[in-house]
Amino acid sequence: MPMPVSTENIRRWIEQSDIDYISHYIKCWIPFNAWYNANYVALNTDREKINSIKNNGNTIRNKINTLMENTGQESLEFRSFLASLHQELLTTDVQGSNGRIWFQDIIKEINPTNQISENYNRISYFLNVTHARGNVSNVQINLNRTTGTNASVFSYTHTDYNLTHLTNDNNFGGLSNPQQGQIRHYFSQLKPMLVKDVIEFHPSQDGQPQNHYPCDAHNFKRDLANPNCYSIYVCKSLIEILYQLRNVLFHGELIPNEQNQRIYKNAYFCLKYLLNSLR
Repeated sequence: MPMPVSTENIRRWIEQSDIDYISHYIKCWIPFNAWYNANYVALNTDREKINSIKNNGNTIRNKINTLMENTGQESLEFRSFLASLHQELLTTDVQGSNGRIWFQDIIKEINPTNQISENYNRISYFLNVTHARGNVSNVQINLNRTTGTNASVFSYTHTDYNLTHLTNDNNFGGLSNPQQGQIRHYFSQLKPMLVKDVIEFHPSQDGQPQNHYPCDAHNFKRDLANPNCYSIYVCKSLIEILYQLRNVLFHGELIPNEQNQRIYKNAYFCLKYLLNSLR
């Protein structure tokens, strides 16, 4: 007669059948790491290489664009894993060195515009935000009349980009509503860091140019202004997220629990599809 099987034995074998996707993710990262080290020898750090992969044409970025643009089985599977990765990061707060790791605000870029000088309604507006890599050291705003003696209307300086501090300034409150509105408008254009959401909350309708990629229950942005890489938002956000997930893993900051296994399952499959282009 066969020996009776204990419930504990069954439980242990079920646990053995679980796939450790965190380990699989590491195995995927190793060839990816080797690829960018071999192709970006002029750059010194992983961060520099990752930024170059995000911002310039290359095999990996081209593969993402192809998968997002096409409608074949491979593309549908990739987009499903991408949507699942987004969903898991929405429900699990994974913190990296630059804050939460998720698609909501993962694209952070330095604003190339730091100064505005314009005349509007007989007032000269001058705004300047001095910053290095987004770290602000000085904010200067001057309003002068463009007629007569060019008299000063408003002058403001501060060491931080802070709209609340600006609007609480007593002299700001003495400006007319149109002048306040114009300053707010210019001030918003000088944000040191530009944050972009890769999720499209206003998808185009039938008959309009497609501004999104349907990915299960989510819509990812499709940049109609970038015909060389319509999926540029997806490229930048996914590559950055894969890199940051690598960092929290390699730095020992991740708890290898069931929730995080689900995150790395989807990250693993996303990266695995990209690795197929390097064979």
